[in-house]
Amino acid sequence: MKDVVISRLGELVEGLAKDNEQKKAWEDFLVDFAEVCGKADLKEKLQAPISNLLDRISEKELSDGIGLLHEKIDNFPTVDVYKAIIEVLGKKNDENLVRMAELSDVLSELSTPIIQLWQDVLLTPVIGTLDSHRAQNMAEKLLESIADTRAKVVIVDVTGVSMIDTIVGEFLIEMFSAVKLLGSDVILTGIKPEIAQTLVKLGIDFNMVIIKRDLESALKYTIGKFSKGTEKKQPNLKRGDTDEN
Repeated sequence: MKDVVISRLGELVEGLAKDNEQKKAWEDFLVDFAEVCGKADLKEKLQAPISNLLDRISEKELSDGIGLLHEKIDNFPTVDVYKAIIEVLGKKNDENLVRMAELSDVLSELSTPIIQLWQDVLLTPVIGTLDSHRAQNMAEKLLESIADTRAKVVIVDVTGVSMIDTIVGEFLIEMFSAVKLLGSDVILTGIKPEIAQTLVKLGIDFNMVIIKRDLESALKYTIGKFSKGTEKKQPNLKRGDTDEN
């Protein structure tokens, strides 16, 4: 069969594809097919050529092409070829699922970043739809960051959130409670009027957190809080004394 494929290579390629790029893809596949044709482990050896071909043509074009080869070449190993195609597609599907999971993790990181503003303060700006799954991921990341940085204040800015439902609201309360147990204060900023009305109607209580209108107000409050703490630590100096420490 190898000699048949090589001798009819040009004819087969012309029937399989119209544009030059696809013709080259089929030509490479047929050359590789001719090399492994007739070997005991044909199905395994065909997987690499089929995978390379699928990188350059669609699955339908591949299926149509194999059907044509079945008609044009006597004793074409159609069953083995299709078995190899199924295994290749299965592997590609698994690879795509892994990539999707990785992209989902990356998007989660980008959509809910945790920023250390300074030594004792973390900022979590939340943008987009906040569902229970995303809220749980945010809670896990935030609690880990608090434990690592020993932050005293956590600012959660929801200016970019369009809606918070009952489940998410209750989950946020649980997250804020966990943050408080770690010894950090929570400042919630950016609640839109429509979200505020919804939370009131749902009876969700945010009394455990400090509410500020926007991020600027939250930062001013935090700076003022730390400034007061610094003043209390300053020793009482007599006239003429200097604080050299």
